[in-house]
Amino acid sequence: MNLSKDVLFFAEQLSNGVMIFSPECEILYTNPIAKNMWDHESHSVMEGFATGFGEKTISQYEHPVMQAIQSNRSVSQTLLRQRGAEKSIPQWVKMTASPIQDAGQLKYVVLSLEDVTQSKHVSDILTSRSYMLDQLDVVDSITGLYNSSYVPVLLERTVSDVIEKKTSLSVCVFDIDHFTRLNEAQGRRCGDDVLRYLTALLGQHMREGDVMARTGGGEFLVLLPSCEAKEALERMETFGTQLRSAALPCSVRPITVSGGIAEMAEDEKGVQLVERADSLLYLAKLDGRDKFLTEDVV
Repeated sequence: MNLSKDVLFFAEQLSNGVMIFSPECEILYTNPIAKNMWDHESHSVMEGFATGFGEKTISQYEHPVMQAIQSNRSVSQTLLRQRGAEKSIPQWVKMTASPIQDAGQLKYVVLSLEDVTQSKHVSDILTSRSYMLDQLDVVDSITGLYNSSYVPVLLERTVSDVIEKKTSLSVCVFDIDHFTRLNEAQGRRCGDDVLRYLTALLGQHMREGDVMARTGGGEFLVLLPSCEAKEALERMETFGTQLRSAALPCSVRPITVSGGIAEMAEDEKGVQLVERADSLLYLAKLDGRDKFLTEDVV
């Protein structure tokens, strides 16, 4: 197929790589920019592309050129390839394949090639930084646990998951006994050390899928999916016993906690479940502290 001089002249002037394909996907023309991008191996433009890191290589039938031929419309996609022998250097290429018709028949497909590696790298950095900032907004700086602002999301996600799996969910709300007094007597640094130690110890009693959050000064929330209230009570009491027996250098008295545990009822909302656990925490404090209560115990 002969290409007109106007088409060739236009393609030579473009700053992007340009290739022209026949309706049978044969390469008819490659401009100098595209040749440099592909190290003068134009055939490789159809091979070795993926949609992202860790993704499998797309087939030729998924390539924008083939998609444009099959659909008879423009197709644009940004794909990842390896630069020749330099396998460690990724390259992002924006490809736009545009079918050109003559008298209603597909004449050829023009493929525009733009190396967007640098801009993709910058975009990924900005996305990563944005994610990190979002994480900072929802993570407690002392314990590394989620903070109270993220609890509604955690609660909704966990409740939805247990409903879908048709399993149980227990919630525990607990508070470090006399935590404010500890901070005042031993100093803020001691209080922070206690929070970190407690978090590490609590983590040893968590299973996959369990969720921990610090919701206030010395207050914590624990979501225990696939766990009934009786089992949750046993697990939290074991945690409380170990915490009480811990010898922390900065504290002159044992660290104890008071908590309430509630198991989700049918059709109960997550907020209502937390409120029930919080009410049991209040009763545990009235009953002398250093204990966990469930509705069966009260």
